[in-house]
Amino acid sequence: MSGALDWLVVGDVAEERSSDSSLILGGGAARLAAHAAALRARVSLVAKMGEDDAGRRVRDALERLKVDLRWLRSAPATRTTVWHEPDGQPQRRRVERGADELPPSSVAAALTVVSGYSLSVEPARSAALGALTSARVRGGRAALLVEADLLWWTNARMVRRVLEPAMASADSVALQAADARVLFGSVNGREAVRLVGAMGPRLVYLAEADGSVVLKEGGRIHGCPADRSEGPPRDRYAGAAAFWVGIARRAPARKAASDSVRYAQSVRRAGPRL
Repeated sequence: MSGALDWLVVGDVAEERSSDSSLILGGGAARLAAHAAALRARVSLVAKMGEDDAGRRVRDALERLKVDLRWLRSAPATRTTVWHEPDGQPQRRRVERGADELPPSSVAAALTVVSGYSLSVEPARSAALGALTSARVRGGRAALLVEADLLWWTNARMVRRVLEPAMASADSVALQAADARVLFGSVNGREAVRLVGAMGPRLVYLAEADGSVVLKEGGRIHGCPADRSEGPPRDRYAGAAAFWVGIARRAPARKAASDSVRYAQSVRRAGPRL
């Protein structure tokens, strides 16, 4: 895989505007790519946004991080997705557009990473599923960030209906305890990773609210505790990104999970400023 990317990440980008009027990079795919780049992974982002001021700010931020943007498309006469109150109620969010075309299959990547939030609309959904199923053709494996708490959160049946084909196509899946509650109700982390693993993925990474991780690797379940003195992670994407950077570099899954806990707790703000 000489010359191949560590990651090809497919999904959504956005601008997030907080209550104090600060602007940060948003969107699951963009934030995952930003963390991977910060960890010195070779990462390319496949997404779509508008030709507007928000889109220019997003592009500039990603360029500063040295994310490969060959397949970040700008759509004329459309707007970049903007999220107001990013820490507010999930049902107030909606992805307006995601990737709608993929790079040629000759573009090799150790890991094809897909943001589950982009499964909420077409044609982004078809592109996301196509990215997962074509990962092996690119010489690597497929990874899915679930994001169930952002997908029609009041209707668990619909969420599972949308996510199950994607999870069945992924070698590894990452989710948070909040996603598990949407999918399965009040189950603990170990039961949640068993239930997700039954849908097909070999690796299931679940981040608890305090930053600790439950990892299912084949038939084994491992616990990776967080440092209680550090407090919970500030960025929901940091742990999964660090885990998958380790996996792309062929680290043992348990070590990648333990390292991801430390990285997530070291991140001091929700996302890169625009």
